[in-house]
Amino acid sequence: MRKIVITGMAAALALGLTACGGDGDPAAAPPSSPTGSAPAPSESTTPDGGSTPGGGSTPGGPSNPQGPGGSGTPGSRHTPLAQEGGQQITTKWGPLRYLAPGKYTVGNVAFFTTTDTVVYVAGSTCPDGSPTPPDVSKCTVDGLDQWAKAAPHNASVRFSGQTAVRITETQ
Repeated sequence: MRKIVITGMAAALALGLTACGGDGDPAAAPPSSPTGSAPAPSESTTPDGGSTPGGGSTPGGPSNPQGPGGSGTPGSRHTPLAQEGGQQITTKWGPLRYLAPGKYTVGNVAFFTTTDTVVYVAGSTCPDGSPTPPDVSKCTVDGLDQWAKAAPHNASVRFSGQTAVRITETQ
């Protein structure tokens, strides 16, 4: 019994220390396995001297849920600050930045353009240097690379997957 209490206290202390051990950097990846921890025992001794495989909880006694590492601690999931990869972003607003030919970022989202991408400009000149059609301000992506490199532009971008469908310059 004394061994169980000491082991439980050591585990609680170790978990308490690891919970406060972060440096506050959300970009840092959590370690794949805790360092310095001993594996959980696979058998435990019952009061009559026998052993029960798998950890030995007694009927009616407290249960001990196991986390992903099997350490006897309840599993917890770290919630990332950024969106997960499976979620689609439909619209994003921010500074439009050039990355590579046909590839840009708005805010922290990278995207591609196609010949079907429509650009709406706030001024009277399209990215390719031609005047905008009257009452429309609708342009093609021709010259968008140089336009994005030349000066900062705030834009609202509507996406379909990783491709921009519409880029609207905002003031």
